[in-house]
Amino acid sequence: MKKIFSYSLAFLLLLPSLLCAKSVAVSETQASNDLLSSPELQYLTDVLREEAVRALPASQDWNVMSRENTTGSYSADFKVQAQISKFGSSLVISTELYESASNRLVASFTGKGANVEDIERIIKEQSPAFFQKILDQTANNTETSATSEASAIVPTPVLMPQEQTDSLQGSTVSEAVSDSAAPGTASATTGTTVQEQVAAADSLQSKPVAAPDTIKEASKATPEIKDSSKAKPEVKEEKVAETKNEQNKPKRVWGGITAGVTYNDFLDTKFGLDRIPQGDDYSVTVEGADKLLDNYWGIGFRAGFGFMLMFNDFFNLRGDLNIALRQGTGKANSSVIVSWDDEDYDDEKNDLKLEYSTTQLNIDIPLLARVSIPNALYFEAGPMFSFNVYAKNKVTIKDYHGTKTYEEKGGLKAFEFDIATGLGVMRHIGKSILDIDLRLIIGMTRISDSKDSPKTWQGQLNITYWFL
Repeated sequence: MKKIFSYSLAFLLLLPSLLCAKSVAVSETQASNDLLSSPELQYLTDVLREEAVRALPASQDWNVMSRENTTGSYSADFKVQAQISKFGSSLVISTELYESASNRLVASFTGKGANVEDIERIIKEQSPAFFQKILDQTANNTETSATSEASAIVPTPVLMPQEQTDSLQGSTVSEAVSDSAAPGTASATTGTTVQEQVAAADSLQSKPVAAPDTIKEASKATPEIKDSSKAKPEVKEEKVAETKNEQNKPKRVWGGITAGVTYNDFLDTKFGLDRIPQGDDYSVTVEGADKLLDNYWGIGFRAGFGFMLMFNDFFNLRGDLNIALRQGTGKANSSVIVSWDDEDYDDEKNDLKLEYSTTQLNIDIPLLARVSIPNALYFEAGPMFSFNVYAKNKVTIKDYHGTKTYEEKGGLKAFEFDIATGLGVMRHIGKSILDIDLRLIIGMTRISDSKDSPKTWQGQLNITYWFL
């Protein structure tokens, strides 16, 4: 009996809060044509339910139903349903909030993204204003109810019918009251004559009856009820609008990290092999001078920081600050032929094996303009300014006399001007962007002051992660 009494008491104590609590059911997110997998749909539903819990706390008598209660036979005051569809190559989410009793649409929002991460971001951005509509709805209902209750407590004065005043003639007020009193109603006696009572009744009929003082006080005590359609403060509406505009405003300035692999090569040079000084009575020629350039190549690396200014979906500007390692090696079999002016002397031929290698460390600053095709690819072009901070050249010559190696550090220009062009793709990952591009870089200036100094050209594969 004690347990039964305890359970009953606990139920009675909790009953008011249970009756006052408002419930919200978040239905499972639906997708047409199997656009998303079942785990992805469940995850989006959990995100929407989590936002509902955050906006409608239990401390304010809100009950956001769990997945088990939502799919069961439980009823809810409000229901939320999200639908995923496809528009072009993008995913579209449509979310609606209904009041169960009237089946009236309270709020809704739609959004478009390239992938499920974009849909998650849209849910988190739109949910605060979305669920605020429920709070506004319940606040309006509460004020409307208060208006009805306040008007119900004001009594209405009742005038005495004409027939009853006519029946009072020829008798005393005490007799009339005694005859007309309802059973169980106490009657009063007074010495007032019928004529005086009739005169008083006529005076009541000739002018409006003023409300008693108690009624006046009750009317003054009743709070002024504002129109429920204006219950929402204008300041609050402005703040919600500003917050929504800020959330929907696209981000214009981005920062991130970038890295890439480079193919390094030279152009427009024979490394001076065709410019060997000639003697007074002999001439020197080199066979295979072009082979050294043809066989020269190398793999380098670059890494640094990127900055991007997005004017719109079709045009943006990008700048990088990179440290770049350039290196390459070329090998060739050549022959040096010495021809004498005196025909008595035979030509001399010396076969050589040449190996030429370079290592450079540069600071590269490309400034590129991009023209984009949304959700497809972009084209980019612009200048690149390169500053050499370290250089090392090495030449190895092997002939029948032996092997000789020559090394030189420095010797390159401090500044190099290039032109960069390329294409790439960008994809949103949540609130960040992944950027992949291919670039071709052509040197416009030679790397040293020598007339036969090479110009550089590079092929780059770059990856940039924009998150700032």
